[in-house]
Amino acid sequence: MIERAHLGAPILAAWNEAVARVAAESSVPAIATALGRALEVILDFDAMFIATLYRCAPPGFLFSSGPTEPALPYQEGPYLLDPFYNHFLKGGTDGSYRLGDLAPDGFQRSEYFSGYYSHLDVGDEIGLLIGSSPQSCAHVALTRRRGCLRFTRRDCEWLGAAAPVARDAIRRMATVSVVPDENTTAFHDSLRRSFQSFGSSVLSEREQEVAHLLLRGNCAKAVARILEISPDTARNHSKRIYRKLSVTSQSELLALFFRALEQVEPGHEGDPLTRLMHST
Repeated sequence: MIERAHLGAPILAAWNEAVARVAAESSVPAIATALGRALEVILDFDAMFIATLYRCAPPGFLFSSGPTEPALPYQEGPYLLDPFYNHFLKGGTDGSYRLGDLAPDGFQRSEYFSGYYSHLDVGDEIGLLIGSSPQSCAHVALTRRRGCLRFTRRDCEWLGAAAPVARDAIRRMATVSVVPDENTTAFHDSLRRSFQSFGSSVLSEREQEVAHLLLRGNCAKAVARILEISPDTARNHSKRIYRKLSVTSQSELLALFFRALEQVEPGHEGDPLTRLMHST
């Protein structure tokens, strides 16, 4: 039974009116904007991003109310490091999640977060994943600016409760959105192989493992725990990686990876650093 004392009539009326507007819209921007206004009735957030995640193609952006993206857009490579995307790839279930629930330990102190996310003025994120098929999943991301309070588990519950409305809105948006073609699928394959091969021309297999974990936002202690090695060994691997790649920090390693991805084209094979070096 609903505890009516905790559900004020004005809030219920505002929610019903907002949901009716979502159902009445027909274009992607109008549906997404109406969905955002409905979610604002139950949650405080600063920006909303909606994307379709694919197993075999880059994400398809449906809507964004946030700042302009960095030079390398999310769907051209950074998505490979996104905790929400990787949760989907691993077969994660539908539902609402806080960034901290899915990200590696220390992710919000990592160079990836402080670099890529800070450009978007993101201090914290909460996301709703809605599976549409075995090969795709909708992702509704709500963010708060740096300096704001982080999302709570209660916020997760409210976002999860709004899933039926979001699911219907995204289903209607998907009917008029672009479906990945052979070119985008080939580009995704090239990006995925480039991530797997990053540094292979100069790093050992173990160093590549460590580099991949560092790129995903893991700190040295997390790397040590995942690979079952000592923190000192993890730090020594990191130092050798930095020396071999001519960088001095995790921040510079991430920047180098993004520069290398900018060189990737459909059909690319091997270490993307090789092509980057030839282009400079």
